[in-house]
Amino acid sequence: MKIMVDLRSLMETGGKISGVENYLLNVLPEMIKAENPFAGFYNSFKDVFMPGFKENFKVVRRSIPNKILNTSLAFLSLPKFEKLFGSFDVLWMPDLRPFAINKNTKLAITAHDLSPVLHPEYYSLKRRIWHWLIKHKRSFKRADLIFAISEYTKNDLIALGVEPQKIQVVKHGLNHELFNTNISEEKKRAVRIKYKLPEKFILSVSTVEPRKNIQGLISSFERVDDPDLYLVIAGRLGWLYKGVLELANNSSKKERIIFPGYVDEADKPALISSAHIVCYPSFYEGFGFVPLEAMACAVPVITSARTAMAEICADTALLVEPMQLPELVSAINGLNTDLELREHFIKKGLAHVQGFSWQQSASEISRALIQLAENKV
Repeated sequence: MKIMVDLRSLMETGGKISGVENYLLNVLPEMIKAENPFAGFYNSFKDVFMPGFKENFKVVRRSIPNKILNTSLAFLSLPKFEKLFGSFDVLWMPDLRPFAINKNTKLAITAHDLSPVLHPEYYSLKRRIWHWLIKHKRSFKRADLIFAISEYTKNDLIALGVEPQKIQVVKHGLNHELFNTNISEEKKRAVRIKYKLPEKFILSVSTVEPRKNIQGLISSFERVDDPDLYLVIAGRLGWLYKGVLELANNSSKKERIIFPGYVDEADKPALISSAHIVCYPSFYEGFGFVPLEAMACAVPVITSARTAMAEICADTALLVEPMQLPELVSAINGLNTDLELREHFIKKGLAHVQGFSWQQSASEISRALIQLAENKV
């Protein structure tokens, strides 16, 4: 039995970890701790840094120009992965991208969210072309098993025509060794110095792109009356971000809006722990890591009442309608000044995050993939 894991997502952001990479780098080391049927592959001229991967996990690398490979996969369904990387029983794609496999090979896909299909307006033309090449609907139809990261994503898949019986909900975990209440004041101070941050700030952590509603956050921050409060927007620039930068530059509070850029993963726990409030008012999410990471660090959270956010955070975060700026302003004012309200959400959050474990996620994924391989016809 051999289960092949697609590692191509690890090379996409040049080492600047985002949601999909975070998922794979946390769940895969848990899956391969013991003797296992897993192997991996990627295609790149450069080596891909894969921390935590053990010696008993074999990785095959090819060096075909990606534009040529992806075009051939999308239009010709060639070359077959079995020819490139050796034979296997199941292909698991932790993130959907162009692929080609033999007819009898089983396919498992993790569906993080369906925003590329349901909300193409959030993406640039270049990203839309990429999503078209991926062919989501056809890929989901070909799949034998789909891991949905939330009930919300499962329902989106069903609405897209995917058979419910081949969808399994496996929620993301949380790295409690990194995100907790034991982060020292010294580490927090060092991170504030490194990124030139103030003492008191609202924190947004995400790729800067339209779906994250950062423009709404900036507009809401402008209406908050607290001269000591800053807004820190951390994350790499993604696509269609110029409107965000222009809004910030033209803001009456532009001196208190800080863009530190991408924050190293090693610095992220101390950064989040240093925040006064973490705000994540996204228009669409299939899950969302940051609110849970903040809760684990005893920081109160404001997030969206839309899509998967209400499911993942439940009543442990202050939920707002992201299109309604007065709601966001009121939530910021509340958590900024009301100590009792802050303490309420901090306590609820700390208890809530105990239910999220990468070990549990990995166990569920491994078991399902092995069963799929064993049932191979």
